[in-house]
Amino acid sequence: MKLLYKILFVAAAGWALTSCDKYLDVKPKGLVIPERLADYEGILNSPTMTRTFPLNLLDFTDDYFNNIDVLAQSPAANGYYWRPIITVNEKASPDVWGPLYRVIYDANVIINGVPATPEANTELANSVIGEALVIRANCYLELLTVFARSYHPATAANTPGLPLVTSINVTDKTPARSTLKATVDTLIANINRAIPLLPTSNTNKSRVTKYVAWGLLSRIYLYMGDFENAEKYTDLALDAPHAMLDYNAYATYSAVPRYEQSSEVLWHRAAVSGSPLFMIYSDDLKAHFNDDDIRYTFLTTTNNNGLGRSSLPGTYNFGITFPELYLTKAELLARKNQYDDAMDIVNMIRQNRIKTAAYADQTAGSGEEALALVLAERRRELAFSGLRWFDMKRLDREGRMPEVKRINPDTQEVYATLAPGSANYTFEIPVRVQLFNPGMELNHQ
Repeated sequence: MKLLYKILFVAAAGWALTSCDKYLDVKPKGLVIPERLADYEGILNSPTMTRTFPLNLLDFTDDYFNNIDVLAQSPAANGYYWRPIITVNEKASPDVWGPLYRVIYDANVIINGVPATPEANTELANSVIGEALVIRANCYLELLTVFARSYHPATAANTPGLPLVTSINVTDKTPARSTLKATVDTLIANINRAIPLLPTSNTNKSRVTKYVAWGLLSRIYLYMGDFENAEKYTDLALDAPHAMLDYNAYATYSAVPRYEQSSEVLWHRAAVSGSPLFMIYSDDLKAHFNDDDIRYTFLTTTNNNGLGRSSLPGTYNFGITFPELYLTKAELLARKNQYDDAMDIVNMIRQNRIKTAAYADQTAGSGEEALALVLAERRRELAFSGLRWFDMKRLDREGRMPEVKRINPDTQEVYATLAPGSANYTFEIPVRVQLFNPGMELNHQ
């Protein structure tokens, strides 16, 4: 019987022992074991459950330039050059996989533990369970974008997905990888289970609401290419109270509201560690901007390596924003050939981002032309937000992603190429996970 925390979470044994009394069936001296609803809600508010985004997902994208040594074997280098394995050190917790399954474990602690509390079945208890279900689903979606192939309805039932872990017993055997269809269907079912339990407003933007759940469904269905359902849930999420920020109204970036209080943020998610601060813009991304775009002024900084990413005030956000939802809506309209309506949304966003004196509406004469403009605006607005790899992967499925190259700027030598349809859009199951699961199905067989 394999130890689940070694197989999936690959965290220190000390962390595992602090998580639940199921490990020893005793209450270790000096440790707080969740027993009351307040304890489980405390887990929801902990950094583990609010800092959930793996920063590695930025390494993979065409938005990012890194002059990292092509011979390096670090997770950053392996991700940047699209090598099959991100973390090659079998003794190390695997990047992306380890942190996300750690969050999934804590979500399972909440989902399994709250029904046993004295406050079970209260409105708050149900809400806490619902929040954990949504957070767990979000983690699985991010894992899918890295460790599973793109979603094709015709093949998803025969494509490996993820091990769907619901147990908190470390002696339980690791589940086999579900199919991609079963994985996605489970995420959708979990979110739909959560929605009736969730409030329409919550204590802060790191906590989950019905609108957050609908926003996550919008993402999942967009990833699947199910545009009808993506539109349904985008519209539901956009019903949440919100307001766009006009960057023209702020003299400097420091005057913009903090991410945690911004009227543009539906759900705030921080990185597991670090931020994109000083990450370098690729030449391709820079070409999408000009000096009249206030995003270029507020969100960039020049350093010794080139044009780097800056940040608005507060803790950098990788969650769901209303600009994202609007751009999803615009994309779906363009795909239905409602190109004027799609461009109305694009122009609404641009009016809030482009210097007033330089602003002019964009127009399109067809759905395909509008779609190209929407996707270009999505790339500008959501740069370094954590969604570019998600977008690259789904657009590659449609044949809309050009070849991406990692080029030495001094010698022009091509170090790596990510071709359309490349198998390297999917990273392999981590070495350490394979070590403890020799029978687990692999992606590159």
